[in-house]
Amino acid sequence: MSLSTPAMSAIRFGYGIRPDQAPASGADALLAQLDAGVAETPRFPTEGIEARWGAIADYYAAMSELPRDREERRIAVRPLRKQVFYVNGRDQHARVAQAVFSANGFHERLATFWTDHFAVSVRKQRPMYLYTSLLEAEAIRRNMAGPFSGLLRAAITHPAMLIYLDQVKSVGPNSRRGTRSDRGLNENLGRELLELHTLGAGSGYAQADVRAAALVLTGLNVEREDGRTTFRAHSSEPGPIDVPFLGRSYGENRRAIEDIHAMLDDLAAHPATAQHICRKLVVHFVADEPPIAMVKSMVDAWTTSGGNLRDVYAAMLRHPAAWDDPGRKARQPFDYVVAGLRAAGLPESAFEQPVRPAAGTTAEDAMMAITPEMAEKRKKRAEKSMVGDDATERQVDRRTRENLRPMLNPLTVGAIKKLGQPIWEPASPEGTEEEFSAWISSTQLVGRIEWTQRLADRIGTRVEPRALAEAVLRDAARDDTLKVVSQAPSRRAGLSLLLASPEFNRR
Repeated sequence: MSLSTPAMSAIRFGYGIRPDQAPASGADALLAQLDAGVAETPRFPTEGIEARWGAIADYYAAMSELPRDREERRIAVRPLRKQVFYVNGRDQHARVAQAVFSANGFHERLATFWTDHFAVSVRKQRPMYLYTSLLEAEAIRRNMAGPFSGLLRAAITHPAMLIYLDQVKSVGPNSRRGTRSDRGLNENLGRELLELHTLGAGSGYAQADVRAAALVLTGLNVEREDGRTTFRAHSSEPGPIDVPFLGRSYGENRRAIEDIHAMLDDLAAHPATAQHICRKLVVHFVADEPPIAMVKSMVDAWTTSGGNLRDVYAAMLRHPAAWDDPGRKARQPFDYVVAGLRAAGLPESAFEQPVRPAAGTTAEDAMMAITPEMAEKRKKRAEKSMVGDDATERQVDRRTRENLRPMLNPLTVGAIKKLGQPIWEPASPEGTEEEFSAWISSTQLVGRIEWTQRLADRIGTRVEPRALAEAVLRDAARDDTLKVVSQAPSRRAGLSLLLASPEFNRR
């Protein structure tokens, strides 16, 4: 089966058709979304990028002023924990709304791809709840339509990456700090830089290259006053440092951040990087087994343009295989839920983050709802109820943690998390599974059907299912699906059947 160009543009290369938006039609229209997407200010961080940097500085300042006593510190830190959890919760809900309402679906899909490629998780450390959306908003979205070297620099040197992959713990063994402390080299960032972010596994590098890359990266750290990236010369390994795989030495006896930039530029220009990234793009957008000729065309564009990603995307979109064999990929949970929400046409109010405190409490009040005084009262109440029972104590601690966590909208962020792809919480630095079998299973389909029923209960009486199917699937809709949807006993049931159909679960 072949699909019309607008249907393929929206389904394979975007987040599906939204009834009130005209889908792009072909490669040129999709490429035009790159400029439109860059011009579009992302909805997250919710207070804006510069304001978020101010919030990060305030967070570190507040942490530095916490009491030293362990028990007092445990109580005093709770308002800060609650604050960062709710800030991240707002960002997650804004991230879903960004994908649902944007008219630039290809740009949004690319942002998701690159955020997953440079995967970090909010669960690494508490500051990551403030940093992770910032990584996507400023490091990735601003750089994903230019040279790959610029994107690589921005992502690898971002504080979120330095914290997530333990670069903040890495010290050159022969550096001034290394010779005076028990801290040593941490190879996590060096390893993932080669294996995941650039060259790819099996490209021929060895453990010696991993160690050498980690040595070049020493000195990168996060400044605790403003939370931004800094270079600490006293922690960097004195050069020159040889990276065997690249055949080059970096730095002199006194090294600088420019040595790190030079290594990243060399990695970005390496032929193995072009092969790894181009193949990964095709796997994400087109097929789990990517067409060899298509990947080669993209690698050629990479080589000719010096790694300009816009040219690489153009080579992908203009290759005939980009428009063949629809439905070869399974929609991942984020993709599936966003496509469903776009099809349903929910208003913006449906994407808000629920607030746990009583009705009438503002989001800002909710973030600071637990003061030290309230925490102390809770502690005393908990102590009275424990009576020496360890099980009771654990139960109280668990309830306290749950009360600090933000509530998740069950139609948006909560649904995506329940289906196994929580926003900015990948299971590992490898990011999200791409294989069809990972997302089309009996357990996964049951969860998706439950979500369709919840969504249908919300809007099912307002839409005519067959008309909606024809609008959001177009010629991707099979005759038997249209028949089943039309014969459903109610509009709610028809909508649920549409969103649970094989066509809607594939792209």
